[in-house]
Amino acid sequence: MTGARVSKKCVCVAGIVTAVLVATTVEAKAERIMTPAPVVRAADHPLRSRHMVQPEQLRRAVLRYLEGELSGFVREVQVTLIEPQDPIPTSGGRIDMAVIPGMREEGLGRRMFHVQLSRNGRPLDTVEVLSDVAGFADVVVPSRLIKTDEVIDREDLTVTRVKLLDLKQQFVTDPNEVIGKSAVRPLQSQLPIRLASVKKPYAVRKGDRVTIEAKGRGLSIQTVGITKSGAELGQTVTVTNSDSGKELRAKVIGPGVVRVDF
Repeated sequence: MTGARVSKKCVCVAGIVTAVLVATTVEAKAERIMTPAPVVRAADHPLRSRHMVQPEQLRRAVLRYLEGELSGFVREVQVTLIEPQDPIPTSGGRIDMAVIPGMREEGLGRRMFHVQLSRNGRPLDTVEVLSDVAGFADVVVPSRLIKTDEVIDREDLTVTRVKLLDLKQQFVTDPNEVIGKSAVRPLQSQLPIRLASVKKPYAVRKGDRVTIEAKGRGLSIQTVGITKSGAELGQTVTVTNSDSGKELRAKVIGPGVVRVDF
């Protein structure tokens, strides 16, 4: 009887121990399930927090380069970044950026730039940067409609900033370049004046009454004539002698004065 009781007690204790172990295991598993995993923030990542080249940094590097490349006629440059749009991871330390000059100047519009990343003068990588480039210039525009052959005065002009379509547009940038000249064709108000749109003014016009000077062999004769066309100073014009009715070829030497050599 005593042996049977001991055996039953051993079985009972073993059962209790097993139950405690199972309960402990289940509780440990439940605790692991309920405990959230640690969150890794971008700021804790060494590459993301300290060593990322941002797209805006690349845009500014391109802008600095273009401000030097386009200096002069272009007064303002704007750069819109197309690619890349995401930050670029690099190794640790300060990163310098510089655009590698191309073989030729490409001007305005959509362009591809190669930006070299370096540290302490040692190249690390080259990034392709696709951007839209816009340029602005201060140009001379009429403040009113200027008619063909009309002489341009200072009061007829103003200077304004305009967006350029390309760098080959030969706009006037200094009012002194056109003051005193005449329009080849009508110049619309507030539209940029091109160099080819102006010329020296006519010293004589068609139908003008002019003085004809004839010099030669120690003689000097003056008479009056009517011009058949307009002409600038130094040009030759056809003039009808008012006395004889004959047409002469004479050189314009001043406003209202032509000369015939014989």
